[in-house]
Amino acid sequence: MSIPVSIGICAYNEGTRVRCLLESVQAQSLPAPLELREILVVASGCTDGTEGVVRAFAERDPRIRLIRQESRLGKASAINEILRAYRGELLVLANADARLGAGSLLHLLGPFLESPEILLACGAPVPLTDGARLPAFVERAQWAIHNRSLATLSRLGAANHCCDELLALRRGFVEALPSDLINDGAYLGVVAGLHGQTVRFSADATVYVRVPRSLQGLVQQRRRLLVGHHQIRDLLGRPPNTLEALASRNPRLAAAILLAEVRERPSSAAFLLVALPLELVSLALAVADRRWGAGYSPVWTKVDAL
Repeated sequence: MSIPVSIGICAYNEGTRVRCLLESVQAQSLPAPLELREILVVASGCTDGTEGVVRAFAERDPRIRLIRQESRLGKASAINEILRAYRGELLVLANADARLGAGSLLHLLGPFLESPEILLACGAPVPLTDGARLPAFVERAQWAIHNRSLATLSRLGAANHCCDELLALRRGFVEALPSDLINDGAYLGVVAGLHGQTVRFSADATVYVRVPRSLQGLVQQRRRLLVGHHQIRDLLGRPPNTLEALASRNPRLAAAILLAEVRERPSSAAFLLVALPLELVSLALAVADRRWGAGYSPVWTKVDAL
């Protein structure tokens, strides 16, 4: 018996990049019993050529279906459209500005074949950088530490973080997300922990992601994530299982992860010197947002990315 797989993609004005993502999805191959049945693209209030690109792909590939949202209501709203519409046993979620590496889909879904108890898995983001800019250096080191942390916690079977760049979940794991949710992946990771589950991390399920062009963009992005982490604590009574949270819960393990990364990539030590002031600025702005802002907003200004 085959296991039907659905892919859901959330897009807002990604006419150029969604083309690259769809091409990378079509290039994936899945062995039996896995079968990719449908690719759902939610275009949320797009004002560029995103919808036209998706329609053109759908004319050539009947698995692709466009779901239009008249206005941009936030990623959680787009994911809820997918959760209502998908028909697979397994659902893969990807961002429209990302691109899957060769074989990533199989590596992402492999854990679900190992055990029916696996509920949630995520891939390994790899930043697309030009190699010269300071933001590119920061993002490369940050994602390397992020992926090492997820791999370590997954191997230990501990409560884990889930990145939203590429993830997969089993039907029934979650029916809907809070409509004002900011960080969907982090939220799902905490839900898995509340179920007594880790998030299965696959280092071979690579997903190539864009990075901010400037330090201001990095701060803007991090500011939003920190506000979202506070929102998850409010919603679920537990913060996301990030390395920062691990440092307060199990400082020895957090230190071991950082030390292993520095040993393998000595440049990571320099990253920590740059990241600390950026994190402090981002944290201060996030605190101000929570104290004087108008609540949690699921819609944000897009960061200019490489």
